[in-house]
Amino acid sequence: MKTLCRFLLLALIVSVSLPIVEATKKQKKQKKQNPPPPACSQGTPYRDCPACGTATSQKGIDLDVLKNRDNKATAPDTITVADLASGSNDSAFPANKQVSVTGYVATVVSGGMPENCNCGRSDLRDIHINIVTSPSEANDQSKYVVVEFTPRWEKNFGLDDSNYNKMLAKVQSQIQHKWVKFDGWTLYDYFHENASKSTNPNQKTCTVPNEKKCNWRATPWEVHPVTAFTVVTGP
Repeated sequence: MKTLCRFLLLALIVSVSLPIVEATKKQKKQKKQNPPPPACSQGTPYRDCPACGTATSQKGIDLDVLKNRDNKATAPDTITVADLASGSNDSAFPANKQVSVTGYVATVVSGGMPENCNCGRSDLRDIHINIVTSPSEANDQSKYVVVEFTPRWEKNFGLDDSNYNKMLAKVQSQIQHKWVKFDGWTLYDYFHENASKSTNPNQKTCTVPNEKKCNWRATPWEVHPVTAFTVVTGP
């Protein structure tokens, strides 16, 4: 009888211990596969979202910090939409250049979501503005150069982001199908190399919204963030 009791007790201990051991192994495996992101010591947070966003690689962190700049472009060099569209990712066209570019606003569209730079939050969203060299290019997505309003600059522009769609509609009414001068910072967004004419020239041009495996922009180069904008009469 004692032997049977000991056997049953041992079996109970094993049955309880095995799930715990397996769970511990699983946790260790997940921890190894998904290391915590490096601490963010760059830039300044905005509404509890650090400038590094939620990127987990140093390359991603560096890109997010550039996207989340809050210093104004106070001495921008004048460039053209064509300059941006044909720019190359080298030292002659750095990603920290203050620029002023005047373009025709083809469309004003919602920013992607979730985005690492905005901590994946639905209450922090960019506004994407597609500019071209002339109204004749407004329907050709392969000519689009992207400039972006970021959440911290939306606030500086006096926009209310508590209702994103309402804010987007307001910006559309202000600048869509108009000539606008944008001041801000150049940024090379490598995430979009697979959808840009300059880096993927043999791919077809997108013709409908949300189309896949096509070019919906001219270049990965952007003005991001825009820190000032003015409606003008022409280039």
